[in-house]
Amino acid sequence: MINSCRFLLLLIAVSVTGCSAIHGDIGPDKAQSDLRDSVEAPVVVSEGEAPFCKVPPMAIPETPKLETLPEPFSAKLYFLLDQTVYTDESRAESEEIYQEILDRGFSQVTISGHTDTSASNAYNEALSLRRAQKVLQELVDYGVPADTVRISAEGEYRLLVSTPDETVEVRNRRVEINAR
Repeated sequence: MINSCRFLLLLIAVSVTGCSAIHGDIGPDKAQSDLRDSVEAPVVVSEGEAPFCKVPPMAIPETPKLETLPEPFSAKLYFLLDQTVYTDESRAESEEIYQEILDRGFSQVTISGHTDTSASNAYNEALSLRRAQKVLQELVDYGVPADTVRISAEGEYRLLVSTPDETVEVRNRRVEINAR
């Protein structure tokens, strides 16, 4: 409360008397020594004003250049049953997908391996990891920086096509690639 009152009194004094009246007693408006002049920048003070109240010209900051990020990209590559070998269609598409990712310079690429339900959960998790690692290695070999790529193994837990256990479904045997 006391600080608020002091601040209020200071504001009233500035508005009534002006800035130079406050600084007249404490400002450097008296002659300075040679030593002080050699250490500090010279201050030009007009009659009745103090340098503390001068408002420097306002600098307008330059507008920062906005960086546009590439549009997100996603693709799927499909695999033969119980293998890390692409289907014929996916083999043909894989290089186009890798080139697209390389050309667009994505900062983050996520690869998720998946399987169908034709084997045990543990086997499918391991197979989905091998599929994701295969795509990772091919992307790196193609020139995509390894530090921008993350992989995961989903096994049979995120099916694209819902099927019962022990069902062969090519659309579930896939690697999903998401880049941004």
